[in-house]
Amino acid sequence: MASMLQNLKKMINNYFKNLTKYLFLLLLRLRFRKNTYENFKDLNFKQNDFTNYKIIKHYILKNNFINNITIQDIHSFNFLLFYQKLGGKKGIDLSKENIFGWFDTYKYYMNFPWKDDYASKRFINILYNYDFICSTSNNKEIKKINYILNFHIQRIVFDIKRKKIEDVSSYDVLAFVLIKFINNNFNKYSFNNIIEIVNSQIDENSMHKSYNILEHAKCINNLNEVKNILLFFKFNTSEILNNKILAMTALLNSYKHNDLSLPLFNGCNNNHNIEIRKIFKEEQFLKNVSLKKFINGIAFYKDQNKSIFFDVVQPTKYGFNKELCAGSLAIEISAEDEKIITNCGGTEAGGKNPGYLKYSAAHSTIIINNTNISEIKESYINKTFPKQVIFETKDYDNWVSISGSHNGYLKNYRKICKRELIINKNRSLFEGEDTIISTKSNIEKTVYHIRFHLTPEISTTMTKNKKNVIIKTKKNNIWMFKSDNEIMIEKSIYVKNDMAIETSQIVISGVTSLLKNKIKWSLEKI
Repeated sequence: MASMLQNLKKMINNYFKNLTKYLFLLLLRLRFRKNTYENFKDLNFKQNDFTNYKIIKHYILKNNFINNITIQDIHSFNFLLFYQKLGGKKGIDLSKENIFGWFDTYKYYMNFPWKDDYASKRFINILYNYDFICSTSNNKEIKKINYILNFHIQRIVFDIKRKKIEDVSSYDVLAFVLIKFINNNFNKYSFNNIIEIVNSQIDENSMHKSYNILEHAKCINNLNEVKNILLFFKFNTSEILNNKILAMTALLNSYKHNDLSLPLFNGCNNNHNIEIRKIFKEEQFLKNVSLKKFINGIAFYKDQNKSIFFDVVQPTKYGFNKELCAGSLAIEISAEDEKIITNCGGTEAGGKNPGYLKYSAAHSTIIINNTNISEIKESYINKTFPKQVIFETKDYDNWVSISGSHNGYLKNYRKICKRELIINKNRSLFEGEDTIISTKSNIEKTVYHIRFHLTPEISTTMTKNKKNVIIKTKKNNIWMFKSDNEIMIEKSIYVKNDMAIETSQIVISGVTSLLKNKIKWSLEKI
């Protein structure tokens, strides 16, 4: 009964939300809301460029590409940055042609491409390319561009006021700040709103709650642009925003492997590592971050020679968790300036990651009955995910223990999964103990797979007892992977530059037969 009432309430709220938006668009169509601002010059505050030009080159040469709704990047207007690099009259004419064509087609759409933060991204891209586009445009064309910008301002303000705070992205914040200064009404209350939004998006460790390291970097970049806007307009921000950016940047500096690549959790990729390194250079005094009071997120251990990253994110239903992958307890390991154990990674092609890259099997973790730890949905936030993820750490003289557990398989299979990792401080040695615990005395036998995806260009040789694998890396370092169970070598994929390339994975499999099944493994340089 309570569930039915909740669904009814949700339907009523959605009805009134859609009705309000319909009436607002009707007013825009009837021109009751007039554009007010006519000069958008000198408002380019772009810092680092996170545009994926490979995607743009894929669609930009196609006729009427703006009518394609499957490639979401089109509707962010990132193609304007490509045209600016092209330069000259041709780049300007193509910019105007596609802006005007897009606007004539989509301006009164209710949902996509006006949902999420696409409107904010378009507004920012037009504004940052405004001087270039208007440099050879006539008064009629400039007037139309101004109208499109003002139209976006009205829609962005309308939507941001009605968004839940956890759904307001850093691009929305950047657009909001620009709009406030354009309208000359940015004040202390506006600044406090920004800090409130940032606080809702950042956890107690100063990590963006998408737990995607690339998204964390983009958020820092957007906040740096906000800071520059405030400085340009001589608004006193005190040290609040500066301290948040510094803490986020220091944390970002810790989330990189020994080969400087990013750990591939929750759709992260390595397409923009050069831009990320520029963020580090902007901050002169970055301290090493230690997560001694760590509770939730991507845990890590780092020393001079090795790094390990460990997914112990507690998923929620909030919008900032909507792109989380089903990779609870997944790990990545690097040592001696090389990454060895990885996750499959993510792609920006098409605007979002394919569903299979979110699967548990695409991560170096424990999988039961070949099913996902979290329910995977393309269009909305996962309904089913671990309700309890627990993390613990112990620090001794010669070794560190980090462990996590989750109950993502409790409902379907009455199983709890636990993983303990022991890292030797003095040697290149990692030891693991994966435990599958049955919560019923009547044991239901289930199949498990423990996957360790290897980075490309690693070769493997199985020993005769099928419990050891000799690993040879690209730099000719030799490692031994051992298990107390039999091991298989299977094919895997690794996403590099938005392309899936073939690699291999070590797989430990079996059937649960006890109340507590323990599987031990180790990885050691020899």
